[in-house]
Amino acid sequence: MEVKVQPQDLLDKVRSRDFTLGVVGLGRVGLPLALAYAVRGVRTIGVDLDESRIAAIRAGGMPFQEIDGQAVLEGLKDSDRLDVGTDYGRLRDADAIFITVGTLLNSEFRPDYSHIEEVLTGLAGILRPVQILMLRSTVAPGTLVRRVKPFVENNLQLSVGRDVLLASTPERIAAGKALQELPMLPEIVGGIDDMSSQVAAAVLKTLNEEKTVHITKPEGAELAKLFTNVYRYVTFALANEFALLAEVNGADAHEIIRASNEGYPRGGIPLPGPCGGPCLAKDGYFLVENLTFPDFILTAWKLNEGVPAYMVRRLKQRLDERGESLDGAKVCVLGLGFKAEIDDTRQSPALRIIEMLRSEGANVVVCDPFHETADLESGVKGASAIVLATNHKVYRDLPFLKYIERADPPPILVDCWGEWDGEKARAANLDLLVFGKGD
Repeated sequence: MEVKVQPQDLLDKVRSRDFTLGVVGLGRVGLPLALAYAVRGVRTIGVDLDESRIAAIRAGGMPFQEIDGQAVLEGLKDSDRLDVGTDYGRLRDADAIFITVGTLLNSEFRPDYSHIEEVLTGLAGILRPVQILMLRSTVAPGTLVRRVKPFVENNLQLSVGRDVLLASTPERIAAGKALQELPMLPEIVGGIDDMSSQVAAAVLKTLNEEKTVHITKPEGAELAKLFTNVYRYVTFALANEFALLAEVNGADAHEIIRASNEGYPRGGIPLPGPCGGPCLAKDGYFLVENLTFPDFILTAWKLNEGVPAYMVRRLKQRLDERGESLDGAKVCVLGLGFKAEIDDTRQSPALRIIEMLRSEGANVVVCDPFHETADLESGVKGASAIVLATNHKVYRDLPFLKYIERADPPPILVDCWGEWDGEKARAANLDLLVFGKGD
């Protein structure tokens, strides 16, 4: 007689580290997660429908920038601890499965769960008692209970809590630093029931027995991720509002904020600048559907999204004042990433700046140390303007001055981050526009 596997058996298996992990979605969240477990001795199965990505991983090449990622992947190349492919069927052997696919907004700015539903459909006929599904994706509150649970029970014909355990375990890492942060960052787990929470917590503690795991309701875990991101986003929006106020008053927001923060226990105001990325700009929309007063979050979105257009308008106005036109002008844009020192361009303000410049007729040349772009010398020579769109370290000290010292007329410098030294720019007879600094 076959002995039926119980949820307690799965918990014991995970706690003894004798389990197989599955990760669906091998992007910037999923692949580092898979590597983190595999390098700690857990047999890990990764699934991604992108064949080129799977080919790159199998060949031992990281498909994106991740600190220590290349070294870890190379170390696992000839190991049986990491197995990747495009076939969902390989997940039959997995005891615990992370879903790490992205969640987007549709054309009406509402959450689009099609990627998650595609994963669940792909798991049809593959899931077996007893496995746990852990939703790592950022979702609206109630998604696990009102969407995932009914889908599993009605479409996959499995009993949640008996055949399949469910938990929300939102990712919290910074892009490019996942392998560094995963062992240390506290986790927030919201299981569909107590056993689901216990198993999910045990899976996460495999990364580090000392890892802090907070257990709450599924809605609590989902909201925790959104609260964190939206808080940061509206704080950045307030800093950008301060930048505009400083400009109106002929002041320097960067100088004011640094002075306000230094040595003051109730400071902590962030510096202004373009705000983007795959999470911050959209996550507020996962909340506003259920808010009585959504204006605060929506206003923050308008403020942050408006910074690129505002800086392009300032450049266009300054060129007009010099008797020049943006239409037909060469503009060198420095940086593509949505923040410094990464290659991730998803929802990057730099891309919006480039798009707006081109819509004005500018001939845009891009330089970025993390992408195959023009070299700095050829990028800035002959440019009517040089725009610091992403504040990569390599661009912060005006390294291009030697290439434009004989330019006539000299290019206008557009600093979206307050990084460039005004004294050095003036000494080189350059016109400098800084976001947050009045003329």
